[in-house]
Amino acid sequence: MEKEIPGAYAEQVKQQLKRLNRLEESLLMLSKIDAGTLPLKREKVDLYTVLNLAADNLNDLLRKNHITVDIPENGCIEFWGDLEWTMEALINLIKNCMEYSKPGGIVHCDYAGNPLYVEIRVWDDGAGFDTEDLPHLFDRFYRGRRAASNGIGIGLALTRSIFELQNGTITAYNLQNGGACFEIRIYSH
Repeated sequence: MEKEIPGAYAEQVKQQLKRLNRLEESLLMLSKIDAGTLPLKREKVDLYTVLNLAADNLNDLLRKNHITVDIPENGCIEFWGDLEWTMEALINLIKNCMEYSKPGGIVHCDYAGNPLYVEIRVWDDGAGFDTEDLPHLFDRFYRGRRAASNGIGIGLALTRSIFELQNGTITAYNLQNGGACFEIRIYSH
């Protein structure tokens, strides 16, 4: 179609096909999680590395939206999990924060560890979550009042499932001075 009818219409069709493909992949992934057949590796995952890999995967989109990602180097803090799936979950969180950041804003990431768990925080400098959305953010197909028009409401549900499969939890809340924050804890036992 691109060769025979190039132009805006072909580009629209291409974008819709990409969106349908992402939807199909996300639904398949959720189905595998539900069925207990999503293969997860158990290897040492360095938090600094996985956060940077997630941000690198969004580099073009971040640059297009004039958003930067700040990831401090807090030393080697590791947990036993799956690098690829953790990166996928973090991509969802960073992308979500990017979409709700102020123009020219920053998505902040931080991480720490203790003998019980590692903790990752990802936050933005946007308006934060609507109070009525907070209890439903991780529900499948839930889209908040200010949801992006191209979203399908699966990303945060998928993210929660990925962290839960790795003995983790995720919460979301508003920061005192504005902005939305996601907090992940992955427990060692």
